[in-house]
Amino acid sequence: MDKLTKILFTFLIIIPLVLGYPGTTSAASDKKQTKNQIIKEMKEEIKELGSKPSKRGLTTNSKYIVVLEKQLEELKKQKEDEEKLKLSKDLIIEELEDELKSLGVSPVTKVESQEEINKDKDIIALRKQIEKIKNTKADKKKKAEAEKKAKEEKEKAEQKRAETIVRVKKEIYFLGGTPILEFEVESDDQYMEALRKQIEDLKIQKEAEEKEIRESIPVWFVKLPQSSDETIYVRGTDISDDLQLSIDLATNAALRSLGKKLETRLNSKAKETVKQAGIGSNKTSKSEFNRISSIVVKEVTVSGWEVHETKMIPLENGDYRSFILLKYPVGQALKAYKAEIDNSPELKGRLTLIKNTDAYKELEKAVAQYSGS
Repeated sequence: MDKLTKILFTFLIIIPLVLGYPGTTSAASDKKQTKNQIIKEMKEEIKELGSKPSKRGLTTNSKYIVVLEKQLEELKKQKEDEEKLKLSKDLIIEELEDELKSLGVSPVTKVESQEEINKDKDIIALRKQIEKIKNTKADKKKKAEAEKKAKEEKEKAEQKRAETIVRVKKEIYFLGGTPILEFEVESDDQYMEALRKQIEDLKIQKEAEEKEIRESIPVWFVKLPQSSDETIYVRGTDISDDLQLSIDLATNAALRSLGKKLETRLNSKAKETVKQAGIGSNKTSKSEFNRISSIVVKEVTVSGWEVHETKMIPLENGDYRSFILLKYPVGQALKAYKAEIDNSPELKGRLTLIKNTDAYKELEKAVAQYSGS
């Protein structure tokens, strides 16, 4: 190859290289500019996340981008964790605040004058407030229950005392005494003691009276004369601070006994008469016989009886006890009974049937025999 040819060949090689160099320089420049922009944007994003970009040092753009990417990734993860934690704390606070509201109080985090504090302190404050409220409510409930129990026990004690007083008073009345009044003593305990002492005194007095009565009871009162178809004997006794009243009360007691005995006899005769006359199914007739018996018994307790024996005993306390024995002729009651039957308008239509019975004929015979008519 001659010298001219070499020069041309060299020129051909150099020209393309010279012509192509500006293009290569421009691409490199664009690439460098893009990396700088990436670095700038990443730095701004790191700052927005509240941190400072890592220092570059002498590293290249590519390596610095890797460093920033790692830093940015860590910051984003940290931010995400903080958001999750914040959400979790917000939920806890909300639950605690709701619990406080259900307890009827305003959460400390909602008090207007409360300065804003971080969430951890909020939770601690809320939990302390809840615990305090619960403890306060528990103490109040415990105190209220104790007061209620004490009140119930007091009421039970008062009721028991009142029932005891009523029972003791009844016993005093039963023993013939009059309970002392509560204002006559200074305290409740003294009143109960006074009532019990009164009972003891009355029992002693009652025992003495009963002993005296037993020793002074007349023989005729203990062993009554035998009653018969013709005569009934009844007794009665009672006590009063007035002698005559004690006699009257004893007489009334004897008359009540007489009325019961006569009523039993007359009712027995009435049932037998009704049965024999065949009018047992007639309610009017049965009612009339009952009415007649009641009338006769009432008349007997008014008149017709006589005092057979009597005795009055003065007692140590100033009262009097009277014993009385009454005698009553049965014929008088039978006579009145027969007269009521014969003159009864209700029995007029059945009088023939009644008079034909053996029971009525026995009545007629007894009246004639015992009443003298």
